[in-house]
Amino acid sequence: MNKIALWILSIIVLGSSPLAFADSDTDSKLEFAGTLEETLGHFWALEMNLDESNSELALVHATHPISELYETMSTHLEANPEFNQKLEQTLLELKDNASTGVTRINAQSAIDDAKGVIEEARDIVIGEELSNDSAFKAQLIKGLLETSKVEYKEAIEDRVIVEMAEFQDGSAFIWRSQQIFEEIRSDVGTSGKISDIYAQIWEAYEQRHSPAQVTLLVDEAIAEFKIVSGTASNESPHMEEVFGEASIVVELDESLGLTSDEPEKTDEPEKTDLVPLAPSKQIKEGVEAKNIQCKESLELIFKSSGEPACVKETSVQKLISWGWTQ
Repeated sequence: MNKIALWILSIIVLGSSPLAFADSDTDSKLEFAGTLEETLGHFWALEMNLDESNSELALVHATHPISELYETMSTHLEANPEFNQKLEQTLLELKDNASTGVTRINAQSAIDDAKGVIEEARDIVIGEELSNDSAFKAQLIKGLLETSKVEYKEAIEDRVIVEMAEFQDGSAFIWRSQQIFEEIRSDVGTSGKISDIYAQIWEAYEQRHSPAQVTLLVDEAIAEFKIVSGTASNESPHMEEVFGEASIVVELDESLGLTSDEPEKTDEPEKTDLVPLAPSKQIKEGVEAKNIQCKESLELIFKSSGEPACVKETSVQKLISWGWTQ
């Protein structure tokens, strides 16, 4: 075998494996970065509610990161236990340090400190180079936009906000995606078009347009960022939320998987796996609060106001200790 052939073979053998590892590593970092961006979105919503002295919704956004996002963050920080503990403690204390029970100045100081810890986490896990990569940022934008569709779908019925927490979640993730867009605007050839789409999305939020209409607009934006990132977009994995006004489980339409073979016919009745409706919708159907059914892996609890909610089993004790639930 000649030297050129050996050189080419070396590139294939030595170069392909690290490349595959890099892709896997990037996906892992993308997951971690996604939790950071959602956390920053919640901080923004927290600030808005503090400005309006809305203690209940401020609590929702102050506790959501530790209750729903930290678990994922923690798995990526196993190699740095000291910082992992620092991050956990910061998010745990946010509900007390950034609430309507303290001055607005002190609350903002606590939020700003938490933002600093989030950026520190970004540097530790993701690194400066990837964090500043436009394609990577475009993927983060797509993830936020995908999640915003889920939140808006749960929040709006007949042009009325039925779940304010989810509506604010959707708004927060749209806002955060737009902030990242401004960071890469100069690298986006269709930045003008994207700006117009964002303006239409915000107008749709203001007018409480149907989830279908908002989804069309958000998908249009996602398509533009797909070009920038060079990767397809995946449907948001966020099918459930811990906090909300009364509804926690997100009800989504599910597509049917069809095969060419007809199923074998039997005399037994067909069995279907149905996802329970959100608690508020079960109440509307006439179900008593104590008889509400939660999705698998979720547990029925009652907020301090007496409203039912379905939450992750791992979150119950935290919510009880915070006085969020009875």
